Amino acid sequence: MNPTYLKSNLLIGLKSKKNQLLIILLVLFIIFSLFIVEKQKIGDGAKSWENYGQSLQANANYFDSEMLKRPTYKSTYDNLNKQSQELASLQNSQVFVDPVQYLTSYRNLLNTMQAGYQNHYAGAKTLNVPSQFFIKQELNKTDYLIKHKIPIVMNNESSATYLIYILSILGTIIFFYLSFISSDSWIINLRHQSILKNIPYRFKDEVFGKIIINSTLVFLPLLLGMILAYIFAGLRHGFVTLNYPVIFYSTSILAIPLWLYCFLFLVYLSGLIIFTTSLSLFLNQLTKNVYLTIFIEVILYALLFLPKATLKWLVFLPFPYLNLTDLLNGNLANKLNLNSINLLTGYCVLLIWSIFLLILFKYLSAGRKKQ
Repeated sequence: MNPTYLKSNLLIGLKSKKNQLLIILLVLFIIFSLFIVEKQKIGDGAKSWENYGQSLQANANYFDSEMLKRPTYKSTYDNLNKQSQELASLQNSQVFVDPVQYLTSYRNLLNTMQAGYQNHYAGAKTLNVPSQFFIKQELNKTDYLIKHKIPIVMNNESSATYLIYILSILGTIIFFYLSFISSDSWIINLRHQSILKNIPYRFKDEVFGKIIINSTLVFLPLLLGMILAYIFAGLRHGFVTLNYPVIFYSTSILAIPLWLYCFLFLVYLSGLIIFTTSLSLFLNQLTKNVYLTIFIEVILYALLFLPKATLKWLVFLPFPYLNLTDLLNGNLANKLNLNSINLLTGYCVLLIWSIFLLILFKYLSAGRKKQ
């Protein structure tokens, strides 16, 4: 690949007002969403535990003496009372800002919640109890904190917990950023076809060049935003180790250090960039329209919201893997009840479809070039 040619195209991409606006918005969003977290108390357990406590009390009051004569209902009633006691201990640790006591109380509460599923919370019809999958996720994270003697952070405002939060948001919406960045990848070439006919170029160089350019336009602002967000949150609310746990799914639920999660996030993102660039090149060549390209890609993402019974049969298509957060934390695997759905599966599917789209793109561009 000609370095001068690549550098020239990269400068064109960086000078694009559309790309400059997207880059600035991404960096600002990553850093200053902290103010929203602070104002809305996102991740602050006090309010959510208060609501859950009310749900526990309401369901415990539902049981009468006749119901308690039945062993299954009595078991649920005892479980709810035990949860209430452990929840009170947890809330006290929040009031007195005692991370050690909070961690112990939280672990006990989670274990009691899990035990309640043995009889499916018989009689507690309106209890707003977390799912078994969520409980397993939280138990893994709690065990990691205890094992590595890391104090639990009870909000999303510290350097590490804010970075975890913002990555979860980015993982959900980053496909739209990629779509807008890559939406005109081939349009410039189409607008200057008469000139390009007289300039020899290799198809491989063009494709690799577009992927490298789009990767630069994604990774540079993303890494900058992540670093600044970590520092900004740390300066405002305290720095927390990058060994703080994040939930990650391989074929089972794991808790891994934040630095490793960031690395895996970026690795998978590279595959998503390759796929989105390939898709945009193909759609540019097919439609010759930037807005139609974006529209089709948004529709593709919207297919994620198909019923899980339908989505389960479409796992060999690319769109189930466009939400990084649900893939990496195991929510997608849990939703589809397929243990094999993980980072490696998603990466392979995206690469296979990228190759297929590039073959179609090459066929279309070769046909148009002959005209």
